[in-house]
Amino acid sequence: MGAGRTELLETIFGLYPQLTSGTVKIEGKTVTIASPVDAVKAGLALVPEDRKRDGIVPGMDVKQNISLASLGEQVERNGFLNTKVEADLATKYIQELGIKTSSSGQLIKQLSGGNQQKAILGKWLATHPKVLLLDEPTRGIDVHAKSEIYKLILQLASSGLGIIMVSSELPEIFAVSDRVLVLSEGQLTLETGINQATEDKLLKAAISNK
Repeated sequence: MGAGRTELLETIFGLYPQLTSGTVKIEGKTVTIASPVDAVKAGLALVPEDRKRDGIVPGMDVKQNISLASLGEQVERNGFLNTKVEADLATKYIQELGIKTSSSGQLIKQLSGGNQQKAILGKWLATHPKVLLLDEPTRGIDVHAKSEIYKLILQLASSGLGIIMVSSELPEIFAVSDRVLVLSEGQLTLETGINQATEDKLLKAAISNK
């Protein structure tokens, strides 16, 4: 906590356009990102740390939440939302991600934390991202739901999707990572493959600037 991990993801996603240095490359090409709109167009998606504040719109149903980030594909030329396309999109991700809900019309705030998180994942997968940014993706959800999220992350990575995950839980890092980067007070203090990583090495890197 306080190492600048969330700020790094938000910066990559274009939330801080005053960035003065550094580059973002996707598929080997440098991209200019001055806003989240630019980020989405470039193929980035961000699942935020605070699910309830930044991830869902609690007064909307599951279907509406899943469709939010890809509305451009659901609006017809006359400017009206094609509700069938929206409903079909929701059904697709409810089934693929195993979202437990009575229907796509159920208010998302009535779902468990794990199922809310799956709906947020569905929302961003609907934008067809090239790189998925996950900020503490299992915070505040139960053990069973965590296991399901881990399986989804590994499946998405195996399908070719690039994933950058922020986590403060070492078991989680060892469970799903290929490569680990450690930040301490905004500075990169360690970069290592998961096979060379140890709990002691990561902890020492995390406090090296303190």
